[in-house]
Amino acid sequence: MSKKTWTTIMTIALVVAAAVSVFFLTQPGSASAETPKTKVTIWHTFTEGQEAYLKEAVEGFNAQSDTVEVVLLQQPYADFLKAVYSGVVEGIGPDIVFNYASEAAQYVPAGLVADLSQYVYDEEIGIPGFEEALSKGVLEGEVLGFEDGLIHYVPAYTTGPILFYNKTLFEELELAVPTTWEEMEAAARKIKEVKGVAGLGTDGLTDILQMLIMETPGAGYIDVEKKEVLFDTPEVRAKVNWLVDLAKEGVFAVKSTGDYFSVDFNSGIVGSYIGSSAGFPYINADGFEFAMAAMPAETWYPSWNRGPIVFYYKDDARAEGAYEFVKYFISPEVNAGWAKAVIALAPYAWTRDSDAYKAYIAEDSLSNQALAGVQAHLDKAGSLPAVTGANVVRNAIRDAVIKAAGGEMTADEAWTEAVTKSNAALKGE
Repeated sequence: MSKKTWTTIMTIALVVAAAVSVFFLTQPGSASAETPKTKVTIWHTFTEGQEAYLKEAVEGFNAQSDTVEVVLLQQPYADFLKAVYSGVVEGIGPDIVFNYASEAAQYVPAGLVADLSQYVYDEEIGIPGFEEALSKGVLEGEVLGFEDGLIHYVPAYTTGPILFYNKTLFEELELAVPTTWEEMEAAARKIKEVKGVAGLGTDGLTDILQMLIMETPGAGYIDVEKKEVLFDTPEVRAKVNWLVDLAKEGVFAVKSTGDYFSVDFNSGIVGSYIGSSAGFPYINADGFEFAMAAMPAETWYPSWNRGPIVFYYKDDARAEGAYEFVKYFISPEVNAGWAKAVIALAPYAWTRDSDAYKAYIAEDSLSNQALAGVQAHLDKAGSLPAVTGANVVRNAIRDAVIKAAGGEMTADEAWTEAVTKSNAALKGE
């Protein structure tokens, strides 16, 4: 065998050996086979215990995922949604934020939110029993309520407004806890008359207005097909006038002196207020005992279902990676922990059936006293269409009452302006 032939054989052997080594090193499980994970970012404004649990959930997901890495980024609370919108439009925003279906709706026309339905119903990576696990109202009104019929958001926790009241004051004035709006007005008037302070404030003015609208015979919220509001009726206007008049008299307060009415309540300048069930840790009653109860609601209750909204940047790997985290986050044990962290109820039957959630709900705690006020009305819980312009409608009806109560416009003028702005937004104008 010539030297040249031997050299050729050795060269071929080395090439083959190298190829074999590369083959085995690039098989699953080998160190060199690792490819960069798909990065998914979450922007949030949660703090303290809620942020701590979210970090724990992200770490748990990352530890069990071979293909996706979630990065958690806390953001300033001020102008958070504006920053998200700008980032998403510019293509540099988050993959996930936690908010309401109505917030996701504004991104639908431009195709800036991911189609989660393609994953939820997939035979391999889907979520079995997803629709059955949610209440009909939440499923149809929010999850499947987008104008394109696709899923762009899923709920992760349920809270709602409850009544916080000065128990010491109510006992002194021999006032029963109001269960109707007539009783609420009477109690608030008595407090105003005797103590000279507003009897009732509300953090969720928009939600109160939505409830008053939905409880009005012959009225409604949004006609999705016609893209116009359904609350421009004499009966609804009468309710708005009623609320505005009470605000002008100082019986009801529609704006707090701080960010929330807990500030006014703590200092005694309001006798009761309607606020989030998660707000009780912020009650530092100054010289009185407070209590919590269900707010008045007869046929419709504005429960709040917040959860992950997934944005789309024309990158299917990122969208699917974000979905994988969402799927993990709403799984029974993880979702039960989140419900406890945010002091909320679980929207999924599979979470409510878990041992962790049952233990949480069974606790004798202030959190469960607060949640009892939400649970009392969940049979009346309703949802509203998550369509383009829905967020504008929310702001328009709130602003109408604030303007009228402040004397900028009459109640009728302010409501007409709200209707006009709402219809224009719904039509994309």
